[in-house]
Amino acid sequence: MKKILLSFLLTGSLWAADLPGGYELNEDTRSPDGRYALLYPEGSSDKEPPNLLVQLKPYKVLAEIRPGVPQGATMEVSTTWSGNSTVAVHQYRSWGLAGLWVYELDGDAVKRVHSILDAVRKVFQKDFQERVHKKYPDETETIIFVSGEGEENPVPEFEFKGRKVVLNLFADNKPNLAPGVHWHATLKGVWNLDTGKLEDVVLSPGEIEIRGE
Repeated sequence: MKKILLSFLLTGSLWAADLPGGYELNEDTRSPDGRYALLYPEGSSDKEPPNLLVQLKPYKVLAEIRPGVPQGATMEVSTTWSGNSTVAVHQYRSWGLAGLWVYELDGDAVKRVHSILDAVRKVFQKDFQERVHKKYPDETETIIFVSGEGEENPVPEFEFKGRKVVLNLFADNKPNLAPGVHWHATLKGVWNLDTGKLEDVVLSPGEIEIRGE
């Protein structure tokens, strides 16, 4: 057991030594086999250097995730792994998801990228345009994903099920309860990693209402 632990510590120190200046490793983002991880820019910068999805040994940058988010920032970015070569990179702002991509890795290269949240946003935008803009054309199109965290039994917003990603997403244009036209909707569906498409979509539109001051 001591030999295994020593080997792990030595390997970890070698990986850390290979990291570029200005970046740090979040151990929680490592792939199960320890080969890949997400790097975070140190501190804060007006230039917003990206987060880096990397192979650790030998070191190689596989993808840049923007905007870059340091550890401990208000906006968070992390990973959820499905096996050792498929990873969801997700960004969270105060209300909920701000970005969701799945990267399929093959050795030291990215085989495919799935921009899941962008595809879901288009579904919500279509509903907003059809139900809000037709009646209130001056209303600004705002789609904010809202997390169920804090609910008693929240349903996961996304979850790997084999070669599929099960989605349960809620969006709102005014989650801060601001006055004016209020739109919201829920989407349930599946992202198929084999076809790279959104499938089995069930959109549940909420009632449009006008909030008072």
